Amino acid sequence: MVAAGRLCGTLGRAVVSVQFRVLGPLEVRARDGRPVHLGATKHRILLSVLLLSANRPVGVDRLVEALWSSRPPRSAASALRTYASALRGALQLGPEGTPALVGLHGGYQIRVDPADLDLLSFEQLVTEGHRILADGDPQAAVDRFQRALGLWRGAPLEDVPLDGPLEPEVARLAELRLAALEASIEARLALGQHAELVAELGGLVAAHPLRERLRALLMLALYRCGRQADALAAFRQLRADLVEELGIEPSPQVSQLHTQILSPSPELDAPPRPAAVPVPRQLPADVSGFTGRRAELARLGGLLHPAEAPRTVPVGALDGIAGIGKSALAIHAAHLVADRFPDGQLYADLRGSSADRAPVPPLVILERFLRALGVAGPESGSVEEAAASFRGATATRRLLVVLDNARDAAQVEPLLPAAPGCAVLVTSRQVLATLNGATHLHLSVLSPAEAVSLLGRATDGRESAARHEVARLCGYLPLALRIAGARLAARPTWPVRTLADKLSGAQRRLDELQLGDLGVRASFQISLQALATGDDPRDRLAADAFPLVAVPDGTDVSLGLAASLLDQPETVAEDALERLVDAQLLDSPAPRRYRLHDLLRLYGRERLADPAPVLARGLRWYADTARAAAATLRPTDREAAADASAALDWLETERVNLLAAVDQAADTPGVPAELATSLAHALFGFFDHRGYRQEWVTVNRKALAVARRTGDLPAEAYACRDLGVAYERQGRYDEALASLDAGLAIFRRLGDLSGQARSLTSIGVIHHRQGRYPKALRCHRDALASHRRLGDRNGEARSLNNLGVTYQRQAQYARAQACYQDSLEILQELDDRRIQAAVLTNLGVVHERQGQYDAALACQEESLSIFRSRGDLDGQATSLNNLGRVYRALGRHRDALARHQEALALCVHLGERLTQGECLREIGSSRFAMGEPQRAEAYWRQALAIFEELDVPDAAEVKALLSGGAPAAPA
Repeated sequence: MVAAGRLCGTLGRAVVSVQFRVLGPLEVRARDGRPVHLGATKHRILLSVLLLSANRPVGVDRLVEALWSSRPPRSAASALRTYASALRGALQLGPEGTPALVGLHGGYQIRVDPADLDLLSFEQLVTEGHRILADGDPQAAVDRFQRALGLWRGAPLEDVPLDGPLEPEVARLAELRLAALEASIEARLALGQHAELVAELGGLVAAHPLRERLRALLMLALYRCGRQADALAAFRQLRADLVEELGIEPSPQVSQLHTQILSPSPELDAPPRPAAVPVPRQLPADVSGFTGRRAELARLGGLLHPAEAPRTVPVGALDGIAGIGKSALAIHAAHLVADRFPDGQLYADLRGSSADRAPVPPLVILERFLRALGVAGPESGSVEEAAASFRGATATRRLLVVLDNARDAAQVEPLLPAAPGCAVLVTSRQVLATLNGATHLHLSVLSPAEAVSLLGRATDGRESAARHEVARLCGYLPLALRIAGARLAARPTWPVRTLADKLSGAQRRLDELQLGDLGVRASFQISLQALATGDDPRDRLAADAFPLVAVPDGTDVSLGLAASLLDQPETVAEDALERLVDAQLLDSPAPRRYRLHDLLRLYGRERLADPAPVLARGLRWYADTARAAAATLRPTDREAAADASAALDWLETERVNLLAAVDQAADTPGVPAELATSLAHALFGFFDHRGYRQEWVTVNRKALAVARRTGDLPAEAYACRDLGVAYERQGRYDEALASLDAGLAIFRRLGDLSGQARSLTSIGVIHHRQGRYPKALRCHRDALASHRRLGDRNGEARSLNNLGVTYQRQAQYARAQACYQDSLEILQELDDRRIQAAVLTNLGVVHERQGQYDAALACQEESLSIFRSRGDLDGQATSLNNLGRVYRALGRHRDALARHQEALALCVHLGERLTQGECLREIGSSRFAMGEPQRAEAYWRQALAIFEELDVPDAAEVKALLSGGAPAAPA
């Protein structure tokens, strides 16, 4: 049996399209330049044989002979199929399209485009060169021959052991290369380059002394240099070598050339040297100290100078906001590849985004380019004829064209060459989406490291922290960084901190980012002015919309919020915002969501005299939408579950923006205070549901401060109550009680029975946590009475559940179970699934305490399922921990441990300290039950530290465990 070997060519990713090189060592590369390694020698041989006969079938016998030149094994045919299959899989060479590896009757064939195999590209270029030379264009012929010869990297397949029948094929390739070199020299002689060729030909003749065509070319070059005697001597040496080595005379063609040299013939005279072709070098000076953009430069380098000859003109289109560094990147990239374009580089500023100058018409640019190429423009003054002349003038040249600051695709299209030997770079603020065949590259701001490095050049690397601050305040925008760096360079005695302090004030930041005629504000103004002065009224509406969407402090703006800010329907708002995206004044990171750069936000805000009315509209929309979303988190019917999921997704997406909105509402003069307090209160259920404890505290502290500042007692009472619950969730019981008591006093003063009931419920929970069970019972009974007076069935069910928990803690299981059953009846009537889940997990604990493990298991599993379906992490942690206790009671210790550990991870994520301690206690008990007392003690000690910190009765229970008591279920 022959081992098939292992192919390791995908580098962890599928190779979608590959390119092959055989004119030198065998190479296989993905289209993005990644090398594809073929580990086994047999695979390399098989691929080499197929590539040498690309697009032609290769018989099995020939393949077997190439793989096993001396003694093929009996299983050779089977092994060949295995090799072919492995090769096809590693290189993703399916049976269709190109490249492809197909099995034919009696053999295999690899199908590949010329652009994907250097051998085919070489043959194609050589054929083109011969045709062009025969047509009388030696300059273009030289280009083709030299591009063909440039594909060679060494001897063909020099690292692949190809013996026997393949040696003639390798020799044929070497002969093709030499013939192409001779044809190139012949074309150069036709251009009058005989003097430059003498030395090169001398070396080639020395390497190939019996090659008559090379000797004839040397003779002709010497003759045209006026060295008739040397030309005749070259012939005599050739004749002597041929007679001595082969016993033959020179060919009739070479002999005739010898005769012509003996009796000088006008046919041998050098053609008149063509007029020097202008080679324009129009690129602006390279950017001094260019920093960053490595990925973008690599991509542009691959586009402008691909590994294989392109079939169309590569066009790179760079876009981005004002000041992002498009021109600097394009010019720097152009300088890096300029030597790849020997016929020159053309550059034009199209003035598509200029403050006081109109865009340059394409005809003007074409006339400039044609003059630079030494070509007269058409007399008609037609753009179409000028574009045709430009395409004709560049058809046989290798030129790089840089079109900077374009307005739109229509301005660019007439300026594009047509020959694949050329390449084009275009920069524009807008995405030139309709530019045919362009590869688009959208530029973002620099990374923080790149931005700080750029500043470091102007500051000699001093004050690293201050440089980071300046870079951040510049929004990592290259133009702003350039201005900041120039200001610091002009003031070498300034501490960097001085500029950081000047930039820290939002009101004057754009003033500080101004240096002479260079300014961030002016750069932004060009883009906005183009919309404001446009003929389309929708562009003017977009310009009016820009300062309005800059008002909110959030990280981005949803379409719904934008519509409220603009006071327009969503369809109108979306059209305006999309136009701002096209103008690079907004970014759209996702459908129906929009984002501003920090400096663009400042620019938009300074164009608005009074932002308060605009902000108030947005805040009302936020408050109304958040309130509606929070209401669906506790659906009253099963059909509302999908709405609850959508609401939770919206709240999660907007979370950072909602927090910023509360702060902005509280701090902006002229905004009604109730917007801050109502929005904070609307987020209560979401923060509780998701466990965002610290954000919950922060928002309600802000709301409380606003309510007290404005004397809004109802808002103050609710802020106290909400803040108290947040503190309770964090285990900060003293602060929670103080806040809840303050809220309760206000609710009593206002006669708000519902507020009193809710406050009493939360106070009762804290008394329960800290072991003050009589006080907890009084609070819960008073809350229950109030809910019943109000007819609040949901509140009644909650109070019954809380009473049950307190009874349970006192081991009054019958009373606890009765409370739970009454609560569940109400909740089933209301179809409130979330609170049902909470009651079920508590009822499961009562069943567990009484040894009713099947019933306990059913309750906990149903509870966990509901919590998971609703994404309630806090509830999941409680149910998982309770479920683990049931498993431990059933002797399923590993299952118990897994549930406790899962619950602990959730508690750590949520910052839920009390339940975290309970999980640690239960993990310890499971470890003890598994015969691991030392590990159990470690977990119990962690639990004890938490319980003592919280000052809860659970600490005494854990101390009993640590003193040697048997692990028992907590009361």
